[in-house]
Amino acid sequence: MKQEKDEKRKYSRYFEFLEWFDLELRTLKNARIEESVIHWETGDGGKGSCLLPIILRQENWTSLEDLRRTLDNPFRYGIILMQAGRASIAVAEEDEILYSKQIQKYMVRKSQGKSQLSYLNEKGKSRLGSRIRLRQSQEFFEDIDAKLKELCREHDLKYLFLSCTPKLKGHWHQATGGAAVDRKDSRWRRIPFMLHSPSQDETQRMHRLLCRVSWQIC
Repeated sequence: MKQEKDEKRKYSRYFEFLEWFDLELRTLKNARIEESVIHWETGDGGKGSCLLPIILRQENWTSLEDLRRTLDNPFRYGIILMQAGRASIAVAEEDEILYSKQIQKYMVRKSQGKSQLSYLNEKGKSRLGSRIRLRQSQEFFEDIDAKLKELCREHDLKYLFLSCTPKLKGHWHQATGGAAVDRKDSRWRRIPFMLHSPSQDETQRMHRLLCRVSWQIC
């Protein structure tokens, strides 16, 4: 939908939203929150709105005071990015990444660009290289599971934001039995952004998007 000429939309970082919430929100007219969006009226008869970042859209906010209490007591959350043979696992609080680790295993057939698990579904087991990739695939999922279990033990993670294809997620839980976190755990959240190859830089990019705040004045 094309925006109207008098409508302005911008994005800001999480710490800028915190400063605005602490210093300016109380001065706004008829400020309220509805479905993760803060609404208010401007002095010239216009309207403004602020869409909360994804990390704060997971609750059904009933009042700005409820939101303020959460902002005063920040929570920690996990970020798991996964593609065949590459994964990144991080722990974050607000807009700061506290810990990040990358995991890489040899489980992709270079000549065909597909994972060994997908190839086996089509062709079945074959040569030594295939068996090595299959073993590496098992170790890949086990390493992810072990690290996630460790982080859940060390940190009280309120949410687990995951970027992973449904097929790969199924292989992960099948390989490990979901020992770290059950696949039906209420903390799981889907990351709604296209994932590039998991890395430290990609983890930081995804984290910025999860913390991004959207503003609109009209």
